[in-house]
Amino acid sequence: MNKQFRFNKKLIDALPPHPDDAKSKESEWSDTEVAGLRLIVNRRGRKYFLLRYTITNATHTAAKRSMKLGDYPQMDVADARQLALDYRKQISIGNDPQNVVTTPQASQVTLRTFVTDDYLPHAYATKRSAKDDEGRLIRGILPEFGDVPLASLSSHAIQRLHDRLRVQGCAATANRHLSLLKRCLNLAIIWGKLDAANPVRGIRMHQENNQRHRYLSGDELRSFLTALEAEPSRSLADALRFLLMTGARRSEVLQSRWENIDLDKQQWYLPHTKNGKSRFVLLNDAAVELLRQRPRTEGNVYVFPGKNEGGPIINPYKGFQRALARSGIAGLRIHDLRHSFASLAINNGATLYEVQHLLGHSDSKTTSRYAHVASANLRKASAHVSAIITGAQPQALLAR
Repeated sequence: MNKQFRFNKKLIDALPPHPDDAKSKESEWSDTEVAGLRLIVNRRGRKYFLLRYTITNATHTAAKRSMKLGDYPQMDVADARQLALDYRKQISIGNDPQNVVTTPQASQVTLRTFVTDDYLPHAYATKRSAKDDEGRLIRGILPEFGDVPLASLSSHAIQRLHDRLRVQGCAATANRHLSLLKRCLNLAIIWGKLDAANPVRGIRMHQENNQRHRYLSGDELRSFLTALEAEPSRSLADALRFLLMTGARRSEVLQSRWENIDLDKQQWYLPHTKNGKSRFVLLNDAAVELLRQRPRTEGNVYVFPGKNEGGPIINPYKGFQRALARSGIAGLRIHDLRHSFASLAINNGATLYEVQHLLGHSDSKTTSRYAHVASANLRKASAHVSAIITGAQPQALLAR
């Protein structure tokens, strides 16, 4: 049997326990992606990651060594590979990772100290969402674990917080906090601040239900657009119309600048998007006409200027609520204007693939939430084929 394969969850889960009648106590499997990374399976089916390496000692003699990285599935494949690569970097410069001594002072570093001194400076240097991370840490994580040493964080305590956030808020909120804490502790391990397995590993995400099917169409669409005509702030009303006309995200619309819009080519350049990539938005005729009629404010580069001099609209929530009250529409969020754009496009013949690119989704799975709308079009197409076939059948067959 080939003892080498590219580690992944499906293949590792399928590995059987080590045979009881074998002379050895354990089976050993090698990862083809990271040299030296092994998976050990004992007779009870327990699995854990191991790193095998060769280190040159002070007498210039090569010595073979091994070290346990963590139990599977508490440690997943990605984390095992990353940890193995980090250790191999130390080995390449002659440092044996097993000889690194963690000082008592380092082991007592609290989560608050690590977040303030290490994580947040790194996040602000590398992530556009660093401010969101800081908010989650300050409001949700540090009040619970801020004064706890990294080495003293327990999986049980983290699980309790994860469950409480689910009850107090929603599954998505709890999951974002858990992912952030896992990332922080992974970096603490990599940077030598934590000499232990990540206590977040093995804690499952809560099941999320983000499938909202609320969108404007028919009478509601007309009522909403009519209500915007009575909005005192033309800039805010136009921003909401533009959201509906383009399907762009709220932050993208509010931060839009005239310098990134080309009315002749009917396109709008977004230098920064949610997934970190730039993209072009194709502007339809309605969006172009709205922009042509937009007044430009001297000294303000934003398409939809706000109350603060030189700045954009900060939050359209109050104006949006005024429009809903005038139109009599209930249960609608600003983000549902984006859903409305997608649903209207599909109802008028666009495919899920086309909608994916119109909305700027990097993953087709995100667009699949509109499959129920697309299925209605498929049913209409199938009914049309049915009518043609029925009309072509002999009358005698139809009379049966």
